[in-house]
Amino acid sequence: MSRLAWQNVHHGAGTLDEVSAPLPPVLALHGQPGSGRDFDGVARALGGACRMLAPDRPGWGRRAGEPAGGFATGADDAVAVLDGEGVERAVVLGFSWGGGVAVELARRHPDRVSGLVLAASIGPGEPTAADRLLALPVAGRAICAGGLALSRMVLGRRATRRLVGRRMKGLESDQYRRFATECLTPAVLDSFMTEQRALVTEWPEIVRRLGELRVPAVVVTGDRDRLIAAGSARRLAAAIPGAELRVVPGAGHYLPGAGMAVLVEAVLELAARAAGRPSSVPNACL
Repeated sequence: MSRLAWQNVHHGAGTLDEVSAPLPPVLALHGQPGSGRDFDGVARALGGACRMLAPDRPGWGRRAGEPAGGFATGADDAVAVLDGEGVERAVVLGFSWGGGVAVELARRHPDRVSGLVLAASIGPGEPTAADRLLALPVAGRAICAGGLALSRMVLGRRATRRLVGRRMKGLESDQYRRFATECLTPAVLDSFMTEQRALVTEWPEIVRRLGELRVPAVVVTGDRDRLIAAGSARRLAAAIPGAELRVVPGAGHYLPGAGMAVLVEAVLELAARAAGRPSSVPNACL
């Protein structure tokens, strides 16, 4: 089964056209739960500026039947995606838990990463006490199962979608429905638990080695994000040498929607820098 959930440049069935500018491709890594479809809007906004690959990570989306893994497994899978698409280096956009995969990819395979855009990413503030609770094999699994079921029920109803939509900027009604039916099913519970355990057991060591990163990085956060620990984004940017922090006013956690313009701008800036070209952000993207 193909790992790719979305590519923004197509020519015929299953083949890729040439993009309008010789910029490095973008590899987008979704969060937990999630799928490559979370980047639909970002991919459309990029248009032909650069090629975008948005794979479903192992255990999610069209790959829900595959076992999920930790951050190292995710990083190696991302390399396999790049190899399969004939991509040598890419700007990597990591959202939420996928930001951790992006960081580990840049650390383990720095030759494959032109730059990092970390959007609402986990950081030095994680794992929180709540994260540790959710990682417990019995109590945590029961809580996660109930949370997935409740979220699926809430997002599956039009009236409650309206209420949730007032608090989660950037998500359209059809995205709520897709997320509920594709990303919150009982089939993803094992994937969620595997990644939750990795957040507790693997992530602290990765955080301790953030200073080893040697790629350009932009950390993007919403000032109303309540899912990531307070101050985590600032600490993440401070820990990565040369990283820049950008704050999206009024945005919560779902930055592929509410922070789309800022993400597109950061991606194109890093892609242009990698290509040795002046940064040029199309007005249509902003």
